[in-house]
Amino acid sequence: MNRIRAVIDKACHDGKNYAAIEKSGDDAVDAAVAQSIDGMGYKVAINSQEILISW
Repeated sequence: MNRIRAVIDKACHDGKNYAAIEKSGDDAVDAAVAQSIDGMGYKVAINSQEILISW
């Protein structure tokens, strides 16, 4: 989660209102990560290559 938090912080610093992280390749892990991010209050979407985070 520290890596995800760093990606979000960098995107905020760069003036963006979204960030994207690569999927792990394991659907269960990706779903758990997305659920954790959602629990932090962010909007989350998963496409074929990335987990998208917006605020």
